Amino acid sequence: MSRSLVIVHRWDGRPNTDFYPWLSERLLQPPAPFDTVHTLDMPQPSAPTIDGWVSTLTRTLGPVPDASTVFLGHSVGCQAILRYLATLSEGHRVEGAVLVAGWFDVARRWDALQPWLDTPIDFTRVRAALGRCVVLLSDGDPFTPDWRRNRQLWEEHLGAEVRVIPGARHFNNPREPAVLEAVLSCFGP
Repeated sequence: MSRSLVIVHRWDGRPNTDFYPWLSERLLQPPAPFDTVHTLDMPQPSAPTIDGWVSTLTRTLGPVPDASTVFLGHSVGCQAILRYLATLSEGHRVEGAVLVAGWFDVARRWDALQPWLDTPIDFTRVRAALGRCVVLLSDGDPFTPDWRRNRQLWEEHLGAEVRVIPGARHFNNPREPAVLEAVLSCFGP
């Protein structure tokens, strides 16, 4: 059975931005916890839509991804993963997810962001489809300064294990050791 990590980038991100190339390279070094690491190139990254991003996940992974799939979402990528998981047929589960800088509310709203905030997520279906769920938040994220409320929402909605990383801002660096550590400690070899 092949084990894969699927990365869904952030708003305005691309597979070659932020920490994604570095993380992919590190996770494929022996002893590699994954057979493949794939950062999806999501459509319209500067104005992502729920339909566009969820349909990209469905086209790429199919309506039923392998049970050994692990997801890594970054910011709006977390939202896309949750919404994709809510579409899975009953009884299907994936191994888990590491959700980085995920949010349910933000400090500043703009028009293209509004549907992501206003369209409900079926958390019952997401919980049924998702194995282990670890969320990394920063105590200095400019987009979600109320990290305590954000942590509470992740715990309430999904029973997620939330780790607060001091000073990580929105996790946009070329190297993010806390992300690597979370993936390895939760889904490592």
